[in-house]
Amino acid sequence: MIIEGMRGTLELFLSSLVLEETERNLVRKAPAAVPAFRLFAETFPVGPLEPSRAQILQASRVVDPKDAPIVAAAVRVRAEYLATYDRRHLLAYKESIQARFDVMVSTPDEVLRALR
Repeated sequence: MIIEGMRGTLELFLSSLVLEETERNLVRKAPAAVPAFRLFAETFPVGPLEPSRAQILQASRVVDPKDAPIVAAAVRVRAEYLATYDRRHLLAYKESIQARFDVMVSTPDEVLRALR
């Protein structure tokens, strides 16, 4: 999916929250991967995704408040899909998220299959 975005086939957005959380997890679980991730994060086009407090509050009515900024960021950019492997916090609520915000939550593989 990231390669598709770099090719321009897909328009991808990453929120600063996702980048921060990913780096924090890599530091803890795979420290050798941190330099490569930082290089990627510096070169990847991250748009202005910071959602408003109101958008985060609305999303927190559907998902855990910790994950609400991620959903709110997708809503802010009017994303068609929110690609994630977070089965417990996001994929488990995909029907509710789609019904409330019209954003489809799927794994990256499912998003690519749907778009082909």
